[in-house]
Parts: sequence; C-alpha cells; structure tokens
Amino acid sequence: MKKSSIYLKTFSLMLSLGVVMSASAMAIASLKPSSSSPAQQTPSESLLARRPRFRARGVRSSWGRSGGTSRGPGICYGEEITVTPLLPKINEEELPKEEILVESTVSAAPKFLISVDQTKATEASFTLLNADGTEVIYEQEVSLENKTPGIITVSLPEPATEDEAFVKVGQEYQWFFSVSCDPSDTAGDIIVEGRIKRIPKEDALAQELADATEVEKPAVYAEFGVWTEAASSLAELLENNPDNPEIRANWQALLESANLGKLIEKDLVSSSGSSVEN
Repeated sequence: MKKSSIYLKTFSLMLSLGVVMSASAMAIASLKPSSSSPAQQTPSESLLARRPRFRARGVRSSWGRSGGTSRGPGICYGEEITVTPLLPKINEEELPKEEILVESTVSAAPKFLISVDQTKATEASFTLLNADGTEVIYEQEVSLENKTPGIITVSLPEPATEDEAFVKVGQEYQWFFSVSCDPSDTAGDIIVEGRIKRIPKEDALAQELADATEVEKPAVYAEFGVWTEAASSLAELLENNPDNPEIRANWQALLESANLGKLIEKDLVSSSGSSVEN
C-alpha cells in the first residue's frame, strides 16, 4: 500500500474521531447547568434578586393631602411626639398636583402599621370609614402600654365569609389612627390617616405567590403594587425571625423603596407588647 493512501486513511480516521469527540463534549456540556442557572445560585443570591422594591400602580385625587398625613399639635402629655403611618411616600414631582397614592390590599382583613414615638399616652383608637367619610365601618381601641416607641400593627378581624368582610373588593375606604393625649378633650388627639382600596387578586399575582417562598412573598406583593400585604407580611416575618439577616435586609430595602428609610431603625411591636429591635 502506498504511503499516501495510508496517510489519507489515517487522516480520515482522526477526523472522524475528532467529530465524535466534539459531539460527545457538546452533549456532556449540555447536561451541565451553566453558571447562571438557578441550580447554581445560592439562597442568598436568589433572595438578593428578589429584594422587595415597591412599585406604585395607581394614584387618585385626594384633596391635596399626601398619603399618611397627620393632624393635631404633636404635643402629648406635655411632650412632642411623632406618629407616622407606614405608607409609601411618593416624591411630589412624580405625581400630578393634588394626587396621592392610595394604599392597595388584596385581603379581606388587612393589617395597618403605624410608628409611634415614646409617649405617656396609653390609649389610641383605629377607625375605618367609607370613601366619603359618612359611615363608620369598623372601630378598635388600641392599647399603647409597653408598645412605644415602636411600629404597632392594627389588624382587622378575619371574616367567616366574604359578606362579613369589612373591606370589600373594589371599595375604597378612609382610616384614622388617633393617639389620645387628653381623655377629656379629643381636640388634643394626634391623628394620622390614610386611604385604602381592596383590589381583586389577579391571576398573575396568585401564581407568583404560589411559586414563591414565604421570604419571597413580600417582594411579590411589592412588585404588584400591593403595599399593605408587602409591608405587613414582611413585618410579621421579621417579628418571627428577628435574627435573620436576609429578612432584615429585605425590610430595609422595602422601606427605602417607599421613601420610609427613617423608620428602618424603629422596633416592631408584637400584639403582646414585646418589641423586636431593628
């Protein structure tokens, strides 16, 4: 056999082997997850990507008041105090004049968060009214003993049926939180207020929540513009897991995204009156 024929056969064999080996390498590579694959992400990377950022999805005219406004002198039992509802603050230049954000909820029993400075006052009240303020829907007395300073949670009762819900789908409401500074004269009360509307839980939100972990759910609510559940569910998580750095970082991210960064260091106060230090 001529040398040229041997070389030709050898070259053809090597070429065939090269093709097979290349194909095998590609097949093996296709079975390995890439560096950006979720399988390669650590839990901290996954949570970081899902850090809650509130996105406002709707505003309405509300007599020129900004969300979560307060009334009253700010003086309670001779001391100046600040009462602040945890509602998103939108920069004035981002909204048309005299329009504010209306707090959204998808719950029949939403929870409201209010920050109260250290005070000698021991009583407060929460009142829910219809949109134009002509009808009281719900009232609740709130004890402040052993709860200030801190962020207090006010919860509406869970209804047995939809008909018994205080907050109806598609309806808007006013709410007021009043700190009693003089039991004999309500004119001295320090009052904060807000507006809330219950919206339907759209299919996309329901699916996202079904796929999310408990730690990720506040971020899902925030992405869909549902502030009430974003804030209250994350506050509950932090209350139950005070030493979890991811949850604490999420709490900071959510408040900063709603321009509430000054409240990050405020303690959360549980229903029992014990506080969770931030």
